[in-house]
Amino acid sequence: MKKVDLLIVGQGIAGTVLAYHALTAGLEVHVVDGDLPGSASRVAGGLINPVTGRRIRKSWQYDALFEELCVTYRNMEQLLGISCLHELPIYRLLPGKEDVNNWEIQRLEEAYKSVMGPVVAVTDDRVQPHEGAGVIKKGAWLDTVGLLQSFRNYLSDQGAFTCSSFDYGDIHGNTWTDYSFDKVVFCEGYKGINNPFFPSLSLRAAKGETAVITIEGNDLEYVINKNMLLIPLGNGHYKAGATVEHNESTVVTEKGREELEEKISSVMAAPFRLIRQEAGIRPTVRDRKPLLGASIIRPDVYIFNGLGTKGVSLAPYFARQLLDHLLQGTPLQAEVDWRRHLT
Repeated sequence: MKKVDLLIVGQGIAGTVLAYHALTAGLEVHVVDGDLPGSASRVAGGLINPVTGRRIRKSWQYDALFEELCVTYRNMEQLLGISCLHELPIYRLLPGKEDVNNWEIQRLEEAYKSVMGPVVAVTDDRVQPHEGAGVIKKGAWLDTVGLLQSFRNYLSDQGAFTCSSFDYGDIHGNTWTDYSFDKVVFCEGYKGINNPFFPSLSLRAAKGETAVITIEGNDLEYVINKNMLLIPLGNGHYKAGATVEHNESTVVTEKGREELEEKISSVMAAPFRLIRQEAGIRPTVRDRKPLLGASIIRPDVYIFNGLGTKGVSLAPYFARQLLDHLLQGTPLQAEVDWRRHLT
């Protein structure tokens, strides 16, 4: 039986980044993932966006998140010999003069100067006419599929990965199959809804459908944001999305395709061709904050979940916070302790 410090269940963006930080800290790690359908990390666009929402508000703790994610993903690129973090401005399309004026006023506020740029004209005739576009700085997109697969290969080469579904009943004391562990962390995404170690977990499943499309001409050098995202992937390919439904279906639908095509047409005047349509299930929380901490049933069992639509932004910072909590007893932020919703 092999002894490990940390058993990690789930290899989405949360489990991947946590495993990387743990290995960097010198821990013996083993990761288990069953390639279950619906992984949000493998379907999502991976956008890193500092300014979101209809009211254009700065994302929670973004300055600290951005600093940590840049260091983490760049270091992972170097370790794995890949390129996965692509820094690009985001163009927030503004339909009218009032929207332009509001943008220009808000970007002068001290808290927004570092992330909001001026309004610029969109001169590409493939984009639908708008009054202008507010430039969002410190934006990027992460090739999550490439990163997750490369890191899985790295773990496999180290004998630190098992491709298997996980049955909670297979944990006997501090053992799982042929492994003994000091601690186990569940990074299961929406599957955590049924985790018996975390009763009353405030986690909901939110299905999202996305599409990969092609558009003729040179690649756009920015991400388009207007009630949807259009992310240039290179070679004329773009990720578009996403729809939102509160269910656990992993099946793509005609309704989803029609909604995606309608959203794409609202921002793009050029013809496009749909290459594929995908569905993923996000693990969401009502207050939109992650879920971290130890089980109230077993103190050596932990959770890292609830990253929702901002997983690639949140994972590096809070994986490090959870690891500090595990190793040094550093208190978790109250806003992310999963027990905050217990009654």
